[in-house]
Amino acid sequence: MKITQLMHGVWDNMRGPEGKATFMFALRLFLILFAYYLLKPVREALILVGGSAEIRSYALAGQAALLLLLVPFYSVLIRHLHGDRLFHWVTVFLAGNILLFYIAGLYGLHIGVIFFIWLGIFSVVQISQFWTMVSDYHCVEKGKQLTSYIAIGGSLGAMFGAMMAKFMFLQLGTYGLMLVAIGMLLLAVMMPGANIAMKRESQESSSESIQHLLGGLKRVMDVPYLRWIAASVVLLNLINSTGEFVLADFVTAEKHGAQIGEFYATFYLYVNIAALLLQAFIVRPLYQVIGVGGALISLAVINLSMYLSVLFFPVLAWFAIVKMADNSIDYSVANTTKQILFLPLDRFTRYEGMQAINTFFTRFGDLIQGGIIYLVVHIMGLPTMYLVGTNIGLCLLWLLVTIRVSRKFKYRSEQASEHGYARNLNSGE
Repeated sequence: MKITQLMHGVWDNMRGPEGKATFMFALRLFLILFAYYLLKPVREALILVGGSAEIRSYALAGQAALLLLLVPFYSVLIRHLHGDRLFHWVTVFLAGNILLFYIAGLYGLHIGVIFFIWLGIFSVVQISQFWTMVSDYHCVEKGKQLTSYIAIGGSLGAMFGAMMAKFMFLQLGTYGLMLVAIGMLLLAVMMPGANIAMKRESQESSSESIQHLLGGLKRVMDVPYLRWIAASVVLLNLINSTGEFVLADFVTAEKHGAQIGEFYATFYLYVNIAALLLQAFIVRPLYQVIGVGGALISLAVINLSMYLSVLFFPVLAWFAIVKMADNSIDYSVANTTKQILFLPLDRFTRYEGMQAINTFFTRFGDLIQGGIIYLVVHIMGLPTMYLVGTNIGLCLLWLLVTIRVSRKFKYRSEQASEHGYARNLNSGE
């Protein structure tokens, strides 16, 4: 009965121009994440030839360093392009990058390390650019309703991409998958966009940070609300990445050889299925019951509870369940909530803030994780379980940050409504 009611609710929200635009956005995100998950096994295959497992920590540092340079460049770019045009240019440029990797590989060049770094940047830049484009069409209230529907397309793309990658890899090989990924991205570009009349009005910011050398990084530092969102994103990714290391330690202690690959294949399949179910049936009702701010705070509480439970059940079977829940919640509730947090902002602040936070600050959290692991495990010589305690402390800190972000989001939403940003998109006003 509840599922039937939910489907009726989805149908009611998906009818009309907004519904069609939401479906097209969801289909675009499906294609983007399908392409990304096709490229993930390509990355793993190439890194074994062009580098080693140890190079991953250096690759994360390389990603953060390159994004530090790309964020100011992006701030220059949005002075001339924005919305759909910017999405088209960025997507075509990234597809062209894949073609260059394809040609280099055919000529026998070792591209493993470079491709590993590039794909990490692609995963945050391409997806961030997509959500930046979507934000032009959604006010805060509509964003709560429709963003979760669009994200379902992404969850489906990730799940089907992961499922098809193994089969297609055997049939097409490393470089064949690159060509398929290029095709997916070009399809996303060629799909018709939303009606331009649906764009919401936006008062441009008078701040000069867009002309500053640091671009979006300065914008984040100048706007307290963005600083708190950035802190939340850094902590979220720091907790998640540290948990991934702990999981790997549990796995390698109990499994060997092909068993490790089998474990992770099953693990990521369950994560993608759980993320899809959460996105389809939990996210929007959660916003209706406790609001966007409440959903954000609940994420920190859930993470804290899960890592506390590991202290009492420090075994692989239980920690695998904890990380499945952690990752699936991150891919669904946390990611959707993060995109909604930017909606009350004016266009330049939203564009610069989203790109800087979704790219540099996301990877910065991963980079800090490497330092913490090196300090705890290598310098201090402590068991990996101490990292679980570290994550508990980080969850407490994240809880305090989410409370602050929630309050500021409520204030910003009310302020945006007063200034007319949150107009009804169905009206001509």
